[in-house]
Amino acid sequence: MTTILRRPRPGFTWDWWAVDAQGFLVQFSGGPAPEHLLAQVERVDAAAAWAEENCPAWFNDGPPPLHVFSCNGELPTYTRNGVPNSPLRLSEAPAAIADVAALVELHRAVGDTWTVYLDEGWV
Repeated sequence: MTTILRRPRPGFTWDWWAVDAQGFLVQFSGGPAPEHLLAQVERVDAAAAWAEENCPAWFNDGPPPLHVFSCNGELPTYTRNGVPNSPLRLSEAPAAIADVAALVELHRAVGDTWTVYLDEGWV
């Protein structure tokens, strides 16, 4: 079954999280997300607001403490922003983020992948 991917607010950046097949936290910025996540948009927005205030390193230009991917277009193609030295596991994530990340389980591990094509079997 194919997962439908959509943007919650076209034209606006939207941060959301997932857990990969090895249990690591993955942050996505911009681009489309799995449609079932859009039903939880208020929860995801609240988690993003919490993270911006409490985990500013996740949004800075320095080395990321977790796997971070961004999308610059409408296609579900996400590019890595950097490789974390010690990636954060979902079990180590703050509850505000772990709660929404658990809503999207990736079928693959991001490992050292530089490009994630969400429409190619990732979700």
